[in-house]
Amino acid sequence: MNFAVGVLTLFFELFSVLLCLSLLYGETFKFDRWSVVVFASGFLNYCVSVFLAKNDILTITLYIIIACYCGMEYGWKWKAIIVNMLLHILVVGILQIVYMMLFYVILETVLPGEYMNLLVGIALCMSFFFTRKLKWVNLSRMIQEWNPVLNILLIILGLFVGMVIVLYKIYMHMYVEEYLLIFLYTAAIVIILFIYNRYKIKRIEIDAELQCYDTYIKTYEELIEIVRMRQHEFDNHLNSIIGLQYTTGNYQELKEAQTLYINEIRQENKYNKLLKEGNPFFIGFLFSKFQSLEKAGVSVDYQVSIGDFKDLMIPVYKLIEVANDLITNAAEALEQKEDKRLFVSVAETESIMLLEVMNRGNVLDPEYISVCFEKGYSTKGTGRGLGLYHVKEICERYHMDLSFSNEERDGDNWICFRIHMKKPPK
Repeated sequence: MNFAVGVLTLFFELFSVLLCLSLLYGETFKFDRWSVVVFASGFLNYCVSVFLAKNDILTITLYIIIACYCGMEYGWKWKAIIVNMLLHILVVGILQIVYMMLFYVILETVLPGEYMNLLVGIALCMSFFFTRKLKWVNLSRMIQEWNPVLNILLIILGLFVGMVIVLYKIYMHMYVEEYLLIFLYTAAIVIILFIYNRYKIKRIEIDAELQCYDTYIKTYEELIEIVRMRQHEFDNHLNSIIGLQYTTGNYQELKEAQTLYINEIRQENKYNKLLKEGNPFFIGFLFSKFQSLEKAGVSVDYQVSIGDFKDLMIPVYKLIEVANDLITNAAEALEQKEDKRLFVSVAETESIMLLEVMNRGNVLDPEYISVCFEKGYSTKGTGRGLGLYHVKEICERYHMDLSFSNEERDGDNWICFRIHMKKPPK
């Protein structure tokens, strides 16, 4: 009976390890020949440890086999293998310590130790299953971008937890007090890493905002200067309109000539009223984007009513990235259309921010709508499909609702991308 319980415990422990690795690689776990090799190696390891009482060397061998599994299953990228091996040892080890302490406190007088280990293995698998929607891969990628302080601390912590696990597997015993000390030590280092990384991310965002300021404030100042120069032309336009009464033959000709002239002026200055709106970085981006699209033959209708964006949970430069990807995607969808017209709406109230980008197009089927935000998916050819995926990643990070739908307006179908964001309560 103890042998069967030990085999089940080993199965759940290895299953939790493979689930953790799949999350760190950002892939879906699947049973295949490589995972079978890991389970078979673990079973062989357990049999040898039980019948021959040799466990130390075989435990290290099993970790080598798991590292090889990472290479065969997810590619031989050594930095990713090393980081994910350390991370899985760290994560699985910490969770094992937490669950072991919890179960020993609650069930020490009820269940034998081997059943307690089985419960820990099941709890590990459930933990990784129910957290599979979290972006574990982002943690792995962050660490792979070498940072001396962060990674040295992580390596020390990973080696320490790994050593504890190996010693436990060799001696198969450890007191609750020892688990508590290990947990407190681990928690202290994790908190230090978290605080350090939080300030690092904040510094990156500040640098990006400063870069955004340098980029768009110059554009905004140039646009204001252009508007000021055009104000000097206002008298000339008035004189031209008044002078039409002397160059036309009758009232109808005068009316048509004035209408044509005024429409040309409006078209030339259709984006100028943008400059009366709020955040200068975002407005400068929209103005330059609309101007470039107009030169490319795409007409842009817009409704913009925004403030300074101070209460948004997303940095302005990230919002500009989202808007740029959506507008560019909509413009590219119009390349083969005769009527190249899109609509952009940005609204900000005290409680929400709403961004809409729409373009005319054929009705898109639900299957496309469900996969259009996947990485690499595109109907425009190979090497594309990153813009909408990038939009989805930013929306998930900053808790914005992203939707995509077909909408009928004036008898035509419009493809609508909509982003909705709630502001934090004041």
